[in-house]
Amino acid sequence: MLLFSTTHVNAECCDVHIVFARGSGELPGLGICGGPLVKGITSNLEGMSVSSYTVNYLASVAQTSAGPGATDMTKHVVAVAQQCPKTVFVLGGYSQGASVTDISISIKTMLGMG
Repeated sequence: MLLFSTTHVNAECCDVHIVFARGSGELPGLGICGGPLVKGITSNLEGMSVSSYTVNYLASVAQTSAGPGATDMTKHVVAVAQQCPKTVFVLGGYSQGASVTDISISIKTMLGMG
């Protein structure tokens, strides 16, 4: 049973889908670590389709936005998984984004628990 609503994903299914949460204080996008991660994974999976999603959250310097980020990450993964059940996911984050990832997969952190 889902305790949150899922969003509809309007995209073609890929072999691998990378979901990344940028670090605290970084501008929206993949951030300083996410871009190289996506590039590295893509270059090592020649012949496979790879897509990425940037977690939509504030990434505030005050470290207060990990919970909402985890909610966005979880909703996105659930929506894609429902539409594309054969897609393999790579979840990651840098700095506060790592806490976003931990919370979304229910690992207890100093910033919360999923």
